Amino acid sequence: MRKTHLAVQISAAIALSATMSSMVQANDDVLALEEVIVTAQKREQSAQDVPIAMSAVSSDDMERMGATEIKDIQFSTPSLAIVGGNPILQSYGIRGVADRGRNPGYDQRVGVYIDGVWVGKSAASNQSALDVAAVEVLNGPQGTLFGKNTVAGAINITTKKPGDELAGSISADAGNYNFTHFKGSVNVPFSDTVKGKISVSKMDRDGYIDNINPNAEVDKYADKDESAVRAQLVWDLSDSTEVYFTADHFESEFNDNGYEATAAFDPITPDANRVSLDAPSKFKVDGVGGVSMRITHKLANDFELTSITAQRYEKWSYEQNDADLTANDVAQSDTAADSDHFSQEIRLASPADEEFNYIVGLYYLTQDIDGDGSAYINYGPYHLIAGNTAKVKNESIAAFVHANYRLTDTLQLTAGVRYTQETKDIDYMMEDSSGLFIAPGPTVYTQETFSGDRSSNDVSPKISLNWFASEDIMVYGGYSKAFKSGGYNADFIADLDGLEFDDEEVDAYELGIKTTLLDGRLRLNGAVFSTNHSDFQVNAQLPISPTKTIITVTNAGELTSQGFELDFQFLATEWLRLWGSYGYADASFDSYKACGPGLDCTGNKAPDAPKVNYNFGAEATMPMADGEIFANTQYFWRDEMYSNPVNNVESLSESYDELSGRIGWRSSSDAWNISLWGKNLTDKEAAIYNVRSFLGTPASQFNTPRTFGVSVKWNFNS
Repeated sequence: MRKTHLAVQISAAIALSATMSSMVQANDDVLALEEVIVTAQKREQSAQDVPIAMSAVSSDDMERMGATEIKDIQFSTPSLAIVGGNPILQSYGIRGVADRGRNPGYDQRVGVYIDGVWVGKSAASNQSALDVAAVEVLNGPQGTLFGKNTVAGAINITTKKPGDELAGSISADAGNYNFTHFKGSVNVPFSDTVKGKISVSKMDRDGYIDNINPNAEVDKYADKDESAVRAQLVWDLSDSTEVYFTADHFESEFNDNGYEATAAFDPITPDANRVSLDAPSKFKVDGVGGVSMRITHKLANDFELTSITAQRYEKWSYEQNDADLTANDVAQSDTAADSDHFSQEIRLASPADEEFNYIVGLYYLTQDIDGDGSAYINYGPYHLIAGNTAKVKNESIAAFVHANYRLTDTLQLTAGVRYTQETKDIDYMMEDSSGLFIAPGPTVYTQETFSGDRSSNDVSPKISLNWFASEDIMVYGGYSKAFKSGGYNADFIADLDGLEFDDEEVDAYELGIKTTLLDGRLRLNGAVFSTNHSDFQVNAQLPISPTKTIITVTNAGELTSQGFELDFQFLATEWLRLWGSYGYADASFDSYKACGPGLDCTGNKAPDAPKVNYNFGAEATMPMADGEIFANTQYFWRDEMYSNPVNNVESLSESYDELSGRIGWRSSSDAWNISLWGKNLTDKEAAIYNVRSFLGTPASQFNTPRTFGVSVKWNFNS
């Protein structure tokens, strides 16, 4: 089996795989890929001119792959993995460096931005794909331009701005498990200077995991009930000033335990999609969203001044989680968080076509988070309880500069630096009568409290030398530094000594090449990288006894991630397009002593870090009835990985692959699009995330079984 996978990996590397991107016929005589415009350096540029390893996924690409949320793009980008845990509180990782943001005192490493605004933690990161124009995945630290939340990388989402014409679209999907997804969007030009758009989405699906416990409140798990809305307004105050206002809101509710006891410990339900549980395990996103206003003003000397003001919120809860994973009421847990943050960014950009161009800016963020958790265990006549609450306030101030200087006709220097000052305040309390966490004291009921604050200062530089060998080939090499501020392990802890953790620093090196070949029909990019994390913050669920685990945040000594990425896009003929990607990232602890009682994790693999993932896709078209028939398919494969740094066998998740496809017809005017689609067409089954449960029981999360359906979309006046 390993030899088969190795052969496929070598073939993918030779073929050089890729992100999908719009591929069009430039004119009647010449086939060429459409230029991809990105904002990775805070200004619009061709992706082939940006000295950053990145993937740009367009709205057409997302429709082609049937993406309904941002996490779906991992199936078409190298080195991105979004895995495990609850359906919303999942781990986001790039190049083998991953984590999740449930803990109110901890920030995740992959920053997600929508229209230039940081959206928040894990529950807010998985944005709806509603009316998205493009998603850019920036690999590696992006500390200079994006700040402290990007030591692993950034996901930069751009929405479709309102246009000048009355237009809109309506789409409907229906599939197995009573899946329905309705979307609608309407664009209205109110006047010559004011135009607006509103977009809505509603998705429902029955659960596919059967609960065979006859006394349970819930008979199905893994259902979905999601809704999203986005409103946008563009106001042209003058020829030189634009005001862009956006507002969005997302909410969902579903029953999804996420895990089930593995067959060896649960002989009653050995089937991957059958459980015997007593609690509903209800996850609710009461609201994720916000408002933002971007004002862009072009000065008389062609400098551009940009102000982005935003307020965002995030509220979720995970209620009556069946922590024992059995049909008996032994243990349950509840978790909730409510946060909001305000941000203000001001940038001044010089004209982009000058030999020396630059961007300078200031950034301010203030965030308030309220989090709480509780757990209980029924032990004979005893009802043992533990709980914690935390109030965290973050404040961050930063100044940055980023510049490009043309040294010669073919040589360019890119350099930048960001200074950040951050403070964190916390009020924390934990009560425990169970003895599971806090060691028993003189009384049955033990309580610990803590109030404190901490501050961090950081300077994050970046430098890159870019050689334009021709108009179609760029080679670049550079160094960047980023930091992730320390914080507080505001979760279930054993004692206050484990509450605070230190800052993390990253040194990253990257060498890459970007090429456009065959008269614009082939785009071929690659990069090699090495990143070293000092005082690496490990956020993991670790065993502290054979029957007990605890969520910890500690500083490992060092972690190194190194590897390479390849991607290609190829417009082979007028009727055939190909794409693919290949990512290899070896992330291991160079030093991590005392990672658990009597344990040394030095040399172990980082958690949630598959070493390899790759994909390959193709789409063919054929003219028919004032339109064209299209058929596309995409294959994805991801390596095995551990869910915790101890690397015990119970935490080793299986590798898995998935084949998806779509076939349909679209009109030449693009007014109609009708298709049949399927995901996991081979109905492969894999334990894609293995962990120990709250009480130490080995547990597994399985991939989604085969789904299929039909999609109809109508664009009017488009």
